[in-house]
Amino acid sequence: MKHYLTFFLVLVFSFGIAQSIAEKEKLREFENCKTTNCKIANSFLLAEHFLETDDIQSSQKWLNITKDLISPKQSDTTIIFIHSLQSELFYYDGLFQFGTNEADKAILKAKQQKDSLWIANGYFFKGINQIEMNKWEDAQKSLWNSREFQPQKNSTSHIRSTIQKEHIFNNIAQLKLKLHQTDSAAWYNEKAYQYAKNTNSKRGIPNTEQTFGQIYLEEKKTDSAVFYFEKSILSAQKSEYFDIVLLNYGYLMQCFENNPIEHNRLFEKGVELINQKIINATFQQYFYTIAQEVFKKNKQIDKLAFVQEKIIKINEETRLKGNTNIQSITEQYAKNENKLLLLQVEELQKQRKFTILQLIAALLSVIILSLVIVIIRRKNKIQKTLLHQKNEISKDLHDDIGSGLSSILIHADLLLKNEETSEKNKVLASKINLTGKEISQRLNAFIWSLNTEQNTLQHFSEYVKMYGATLFEETPIEFLFSSSIKESDSIKMNGHLRKNLFYAIKEVLNNSLKHAQATKIVLNMDLVTSKQIQITIRDNGIGMKKENVFGNGLKNIQKRVEAMKGTLNIKTQNGLQTVFKIPL
Repeated sequence: MKHYLTFFLVLVFSFGIAQSIAEKEKLREFENCKTTNCKIANSFLLAEHFLETDDIQSSQKWLNITKDLISPKQSDTTIIFIHSLQSELFYYDGLFQFGTNEADKAILKAKQQKDSLWIANGYFFKGINQIEMNKWEDAQKSLWNSREFQPQKNSTSHIRSTIQKEHIFNNIAQLKLKLHQTDSAAWYNEKAYQYAKNTNSKRGIPNTEQTFGQIYLEEKKTDSAVFYFEKSILSAQKSEYFDIVLLNYGYLMQCFENNPIEHNRLFEKGVELINQKIINATFQQYFYTIAQEVFKKNKQIDKLAFVQEKIIKINEETRLKGNTNIQSITEQYAKNENKLLLLQVEELQKQRKFTILQLIAALLSVIILSLVIVIIRRKNKIQKTLLHQKNEISKDLHDDIGSGLSSILIHADLLLKNEETSEKNKVLASKINLTGKEISQRLNAFIWSLNTEQNTLQHFSEYVKMYGATLFEETPIEFLFSSSIKESDSIKMNGHLRKNLFYAIKEVLNNSLKHAQATKIVLNMDLVTSKQIQITIRDNGIGMKKENVFGNGLKNIQKRVEAMKGTLNIKTQNGLQTVFKIPL
């Protein structure tokens, strides 16, 4: 016996050391975390660990640390895990209404995430809390919803352990048992037992075996009940679920309630287990409540007083712990509210800054727009003024200088025709006449370039045609003009473009007249695209024998073409061919 006791103590001590090492390792991992996400994950794992070891107070402490690290605006699976674990902790603390509320929060978040597994988990915890509040119909609906949402396969691993099918069916069986529907309870528990054995569920197997014992106890089949309670004890001891072992001792006492020696033995084993292991106060209270009923029936006053004292003590501790938990909940709620308030203040400050920036941007936009409008109006006013001045200049040139030149040309012509004019004066009159005609032609071209009413490509084509016909009218040179420009073409040409292009064409035509010794000149004007015009001038003369055949005229043409951002191509080919390509 001494050797057995020594072995047992060594085993307990070794288990305690191993558990302590595991906890220290988890704490070290938390302390070594560099990021908030790492701390959240590890603090939650610590809360899960302490729940698994039945240390509800430490589990709650680490869950609160996790809550402090989480943003109140966060909405992901981590929030679902927190509400789910909190619901389970409230269940073990006997705060079933709080547990139901936390389960509802977990369900809501899980539905937002469209995660059926965690919806099922939420309904499960809601159901078991409702069972403890004797809300049988509500509990049945919640557990049924848990069954409906539970996926067929769950291949995804989670930071929080999930409820399995055996847990759901076992709790439905427990509910049916409370409703004294033993046949339904047996059917659901058999399903749970099969699921537990298929998955080798360490807690599920002893739980379902215990439920079979309860069903047989309800049906007064004591031998079958004892068989399953003892079987559950062995399974629970193997998996180290001592809370299940403790309850089995209580249920066995009910089986032997007319045998004081046996139920006293079982009671002592239960008390010894409570003293040796960390067992949840809720399960302790269940055990003592069962024992109280047994001792009351057998009128064992000394044992009854001891049990009642234990129950009072547990209730007092639960009440104090409940008050502490409620205070903790209140503090946690206040923290979350403060966080939300701070976030709202920050959001309002951001919105205020953004609104101010919007107002500044709007004001700047209005100022810039106003300046642009003022500049455009001023520019339009200047353009109108310039246009008016151009029209006035054009009119003055035509009316005053034009009429003066016409008078000079008339008098020069009269001198040439007068028989009394000497030959010397006729030569002078002829020069005056030629110079006057040239000046008149240039003046006409200048006035035409200023005229805004004749600013289309069609007008330009007609003017060039008229000029060529006039130039070669009294010469032996035949002038041919062709154009692909239609009358409907209304492409605009500004005065600068018209003047430069006309003077370039004029220079080429005059050069052909003076130096080419040609008998025929052809001018083609084609609209290549809506943005480019091509003018080709060909003569059948001697071509360009010398580079300086144009003299300064070629340089002037090149400058004008550059000013128009066009191209010039001159080559000798059965005469001289000049090609202008000008962008419009």
